[in-house]
This record gives sequence, structure tokens and C-alpha cells, in this order.
Amino acid sequence: MRTLPEFELAFDGGFDRFLSEWFEFLRFPSISSQPERSADCRACAEWLCAHLAGMGFESRLLETRGLPAVHGELKGAPGAPTVLLYGHYDVQPVDPHDAWASPPFAPELRGGRVYARGAQDNKGQVMYVLKAVETLARAGALRPTVRVLIEGEEEKGSSAVLDCLDSWRDLIRADILMVCDTDTVAGGAPTLIMGLRGIVHASVEVLGPAHDLHSGLHGGVAPNPAQAIAELVASLHTPDGRIAVAGFCDDISDPTVKERELANSHPVDPAEYEKETGVPPVAGEPGFTPAERLGFRPSIDINGIHSGYGGEGSKTIIPARASAKITGRLAAGQDPERCLTCLLDHLRARVPSGLSISFPESGVGGPGFRLDPESPVARRARLVLDQLSDKPAAHLWEGASIPIVSALAQASGAEPVLVGFGSAADRIHAPNESFAVSRFRQGFLYAGLFLASL
Repeated sequence: MRTLPEFELAFDGGFDRFLSEWFEFLRFPSISSQPERSADCRACAEWLCAHLAGMGFESRLLETRGLPAVHGELKGAPGAPTVLLYGHYDVQPVDPHDAWASPPFAPELRGGRVYARGAQDNKGQVMYVLKAVETLARAGALRPTVRVLIEGEEEKGSSAVLDCLDSWRDLIRADILMVCDTDTVAGGAPTLIMGLRGIVHASVEVLGPAHDLHSGLHGGVAPNPAQAIAELVASLHTPDGRIAVAGFCDDISDPTVKERELANSHPVDPAEYEKETGVPPVAGEPGFTPAERLGFRPSIDINGIHSGYGGEGSKTIIPARASAKITGRLAAGQDPERCLTCLLDHLRARVPSGLSISFPESGVGGPGFRLDPESPVARRARLVLDQLSDKPAAHLWEGASIPIVSALAQASGAEPVLVGFGSAADRIHAPNESFAVSRFRQGFLYAGLFLASL
């Protein structure tokens, strides 16, 4: 089994079973960030471990200080390369629950799309690769050894797994690291992800009065934490959108002329972007295209601000405290620890008199990285993708972060190849997440053809 028609026939013949198994996977409410869901997460990992065993893998749970990871190995032909498949079984919270058209953990097929939390991110994309592996193995056509590492804490930073990678080196050693937790470009052309940004995060709290104060009795006298948090977050950028944190933008690895050309060959369409998001793509540094800002430049984003009274009517107070959550996305070359230090030092130095600042949470998710678009693995993946569409394969330096990928590549010794089939229409991390069956099919065909080519 090596040709596209053979894989198309295999998909059509097996789809009813694939869909049933995909639904089983989706029914687990494996929300890693909610402690009350820990048992559900473990049950999901155990189901996945058993599912791999049923496919012929030697499988096991790998314990961490948090949720377990699932490891499997299916041996191929002697002398063939080893592929490590990385994915995650945990999902995002479902809030607001009443915004879902159907229950988030009761998957439904409607209008050619599967609706459920995790339908795409990442259970759907994991499942199409596993079904492609299974199809090859049952046909006696699987040459590479396939190792699997599917973790349970990607949605909360992967820190427990990162702590274990050194001790797992023998289990995860591979030649190619296959990651299918990514999207295509907006036009839908099959897409090679050539880089991801790193990430740091911080929770900031500004403390003032011992309790909320009457603004008539204390306004103009008592320092106001709500105003302070607004001033602090505003200080992070210049009026034209540049990052104003000293040292934060040092050591960026600039793209080559070729990388810049490839990134801009699929530009962000302002009208389409505004249609999808409700806003135009106008934030960030001047002098760079949206594709360049996402792929090659850092950003600092305010994820939330909270203080005082937000209900109906008026409540005349000076709030006792205010807080904000901040993330920074990092370009290739930047040191995450140094960037986080720069960010926290910037905020500490600007706290208004009479108030104090603390950082209840802060941390590093991992560095950004870029891959060589002309590496043998990238060229092989591109040849496969060109069979799947009349559109040539796109190259995308994505603005998102998968914190574990660079560390996993280093620990395993494998060269990453990042190809996924998500789209903005999937609404991952939002209510009514879904994944098109046509995209699931494309992913199956890509994974099967890529593995068969090794």
C-alpha cells in the first residue's frame, strides 16, 4: 500500500469504524486544567493505552508528577527509520457551557463536521494518524518503527512531561518527530509548519487599600489599583504598537530572504481575517506584514484584567486590588527565562507609589524555533502534500506555541515535521469546536502516504 488511490479506498472502507472510535475518544472530559477532571483524564489515557494495544502496539502509561502520558511502540522493518508521533489527549475547558449547540462531550456529526471539545485539538488529529498507522500495519506495509507519545497536559504547558524527557530518552529516540497539532493556511492549501513561537506567562496582582474604599471619601487621596493595572499594561507597548519592555526583543533570529518570501507567499487577507475574527489585522509592530509579525516577531498580550465592580448600575468604590494575566510569544533566538525577567522587572519598576505588586504565577513554556524548509524531511512531506490538493503546499511560520516540541526534538534526536489540517472554522478553545470529516480524511491520507514513503 503506497499510492493515493489505495489509501482513499482504505479510508472509505474503514470510516464508519474510525468515526466510532473517534467518538469514544471524544467522550472523555479530559480537561487537564481542572483538578476535578483528573480521574477523567486518567480514564482517557487508559482507554488510549488499550486502544494502542488493540492496534498491535506495545503500550504503557508513563507516570509524571501530574497526569500520565501514553507511550506505544510498533516495530517496523529492520534498518528502517523510527518515527515518533507526538500529540495530546487533554482538552480545553468548555466555558461558557450554554454557548454550545450540543453537549461538548457528546460528539455529533452534523453537516460534514464532528462537533465536540477536542474534535480537532488534538484528539481528531491524533486519531487520523493512528488510523493511518493501523491501516499500514494491517496491510503489512508499515516499514518505519512508530513510537507514540501522547501526553495529558499540553493545554496547561506540558511542564510535568518536560521534567521527564531526560529519563525517557531511550523510549522516545527517533529519526523523525511527527506533529499533527497545527493548521493550514487560510486558503486551505496543505501546510508545512516551519516554526513556532515560544511562550512565557505571568499573573500580576496590584494591592492597595486593606478593603474597598468609598470613592467620594477617598477619591483623589487613596491610590487606585484599577488605574495602576491599566497604566502598567499600557506601558508594555509604545503608541505605534512596538514592545516597550527593555531587552525583551533582544537576540531575535531574523528570517532569511527565502523564509520571508515563503511566509509572504500566503499573505493574511485583511478582509478574510476581519470576517473570521471581527477585527482587522492591524495590531503589532509597524514595518512587518501580518505573516511576518506572527511568524518571526514576538508579542506581549493581555489575556485578562480584573478589578472592582462590574455589575449593573453604579458602585462608587476604589477597589482594594487589581490583577492581569499576560502572555508573551517569543521569536526564534529569544531566551524565555531572560524575556520573562525583562517583563517582570518592567512591571515592578512602574508600580505607582503607595501600591505593591506581586506575581502569583509566572513561568516559561519553551523557546521558539524555526525549521529548514529545504531539509530532506520537509521535502518528503511537501511531495506528499502536493498529491492531496491542486494547491501547492504552503510554508507557514505559525504564531502559536507547542511548548514541548523543541524540547522533545532535542531529547529524542528527531527532526520535527509539523503538518496538521486544522482551520479557523474549527473554533478550537471556543464553544462549538468541530473538525471537518474532509480534513480528517486529508490527514489520514497525508499520514499514510508520508509513513509509506519512508
